[in-house]
Amino acid sequence: MRSWLSAVIVLASLLPAAAADFGGHEDPQAEAPAPAPADERRATLEEMWQRRLLPPDQNSWSPRDLELLGKIRAVESDALSYLARRPGGSRPWTARPRSGASSAPPRLTKEGYDRYVALLTQDAIAYFEGKGADAKAVFKLRDWNDKPLFDAAGRITVDGMRVYRRARLNLEVFWKSADGAAYGTRRPPTKNP
Repeated sequence: MRSWLSAVIVLASLLPAAAADFGGHEDPQAEAPAPAPADERRATLEEMWQRRLLPPDQNSWSPRDLELLGKIRAVESDALSYLARRPGGSRPWTARPRSGASSAPPRLTKEGYDRYVALLTQDAIAYFEGKGADAKAVFKLRDWNDKPLFDAAGRITVDGMRVYRRARLNLEVFWKSADGAAYGTRRPPTKNP
């Protein structure tokens, strides 16, 4: 019996078998390292270079630069379609990725954002003047929540963009003049919505 048992042990050692087959634990295997997350800082820096927010030799950004990047990202699709409908198109105001991704869509540059805001400001001024705002008073218009539609430099604000877009689409939106007179695409309510 002993020879038979030793023969089984010898055969078992020669055959590859999983430890789990004998009720044991699996051999520990080195886990494949999880793919390292993309360097978010480097990607943001690359995007800022591409959008011409920073010169290519600058390796850091200010909070103001990051805020501007957020504004550009927020209006990018609207800005590209808006600029495409204007003479000259959107191509001069966009940039393609520098490396590898040739099929990536073009991105709005800082110059493109400035151009978009300038043109949208002109259109908004003409619109609000057409709705009865005085030429000087148009820069003092406020939305229904009392946020200015234009900044101190006379450029349309983010809230102004929202009001103007809704007004151009004839959606319900309201604004106020400096003297408190209410205007809108519908009859303004007597109280804030």
